[in-house]
Amino acid sequence: MKIVQLSAIVGIWSAVFLNGCTDETSTSAPLPSSSSISSASPSSVSADSGSRIEQVDFHSAALDSEMSLSVYLPPAYSPAVEYPVLYLLYGYGGTHDSWFTYLRINEASDRLIQENRIDPVIIVSPDYGNSFGVNTKAGESKDPGGVSIGPYEDYLIQDVVSYVDSHYSTRTSRDGRYIGGASMGGYASLFLGLTHPDLFSKIGAHSAAIWNYTSTDQFTDQRDWLYANEALRDERDPFKLAESGKLSGTRIYLDAGEADALAEKDRSLYERLNDLNVDAQWVSNPGGHDAAYWSGQLESYLLFYAGKE
Repeated sequence: MKIVQLSAIVGIWSAVFLNGCTDETSTSAPLPSSSSISSASPSSVSADSGSRIEQVDFHSAALDSEMSLSVYLPPAYSPAVEYPVLYLLYGYGGTHDSWFTYLRINEASDRLIQENRIDPVIIVSPDYGNSFGVNTKAGESKDPGGVSIGPYEDYLIQDVVSYVDSHYSTRTSRDGRYIGGASMGGYASLFLGLTHPDLFSKIGAHSAAIWNYTSTDQFTDQRDWLYANEALRDERDPFKLAESGKLSGTRIYLDAGEADALAEKDRSLYERLNDLNVDAQWVSNPGGHDAAYWSGQLESYLLFYAGKE
């Protein structure tokens, strides 16, 4: 295991996250692959706040591979205090530090903590490839290309959570553990949070890449890879998982930009959750499926996850 200070942008978001969906009517094209971006390197330490971001390399038993995490430690972090943990998952084509180097959620967190509007929180963003956070096997379904195949659910739930709880001062009960993400990460947070309600008390799905099998479904190659048959769909589809009846005490936040082609899907899931009496909220503001929208919502996201009760 190696920990180093995060000092340069290595996170790259794919074109769909930089510029929004390229073709609102597309139903079969895969999500675009990563494209290079130029940006100045942000500081890994907020000069006035004392927060810091650690880049951690550790061995995943599930994947039998070295994997990376970016870990934000709030101002005045102390091993004598147990902190809630927010697991944040990036969008397709991103990397473990995209939430920090590109969206700069650490700066929003620093400010809100200083203003006493949120509780200090550890934020963890793990590398999980383009896996959508599920356990997959080669040959299980038609590979659309660009996706990451392997036991990524096991890696995230078993290896990442265990590593964080054993190396940082965390609250290990579900009420102190939250999960969220954008686009592919929004799907993954729903999948993991709804599948493991014993682990996470709050789920944030921001512009989540989900499907409801209507004519406006986007990126259907990924959908058909994830849901290759009814059994896999039952295991992975948030619309199906919402019906588990095990979501008492779980709070869910869904949002999308008004111009986002995925907003219809996300609102549809909210309406289904509402029908099931799940504690869910829907938020929509001007914007598309891009970093400008997510950057503008960081305060709202953090207030949901860690706002003062």
